[in-house]
Amino acid sequence: MSRLPGKTLARRIPAAIAGTAAVVALTAGSAMINAGTAAAEPVVPEGIAALIAQAAAISPEASAAVQQLIGTAGADQITAALDLPDIGVTKPQSFMYPAPTVGCGVAGEPVTVTLSSAQAGPNFPLPPWVEADHLRFQAIPGYVGIPKTSGLSVAWINIGTFKGGIVPLDEKLPVLDTPLLSKVVDTGDGKVFAALFGNVDYADGKTCIVLPTVGAFDA
Repeated sequence: MSRLPGKTLARRIPAAIAGTAAVVALTAGSAMINAGTAAAEPVVPEGIAALIAQAAAISPEASAAVQQLIGTAGADQITAALDLPDIGVTKPQSFMYPAPTVGCGVAGEPVTVTLSSAQAGPNFPLPPWVEADHLRFQAIPGYVGIPKTSGLSVAWINIGTFKGGIVPLDEKLPVLDTPLLSKVVDTGDGKVFAALFGNVDYADGKTCIVLPTVGAFDA
């Protein structure tokens, strides 16, 4: 699957950690075999054992490279076996401009702005969790208060597949049931155009009316 320039992916699992664990296990197995420990089958596959021995004979740098190679392969197997989401790190992509917002503000002002963004996947295991080919839309009105209800929505369209829709930003904080003003959307891979709009009601009775803002995002 192709990836667009705006997306930054990390390795599936830190290779150094997985590599170290794999090499420790393999080295221990080799020691057991060399000591004459009875075993039905070799603990270390011959090809891997030969690769480790060859790298050790070349240089410490070669050994480190082989450790990472083994660790990366082992990480892929672990991820597949546990059915984990793709592992990676992304950054939020901002809408083109802050959304003009009326009905609330700071220091008694009736006007403010709402900052909005979209974050692509895969973003795991760090929060917010976003799967590959998804976007998480989120908004932060410039008002100090506890949201009571979210009337925010996002209209979106993937210009590569022409798939689209209008979705409410209705995710809530568990236990407290407080609106997070966000939503993860299965947009599919590609360039996504989106518009955010709506309102947010607060516990103190204020309502922020968020006028539309638009943006283009790489999913």
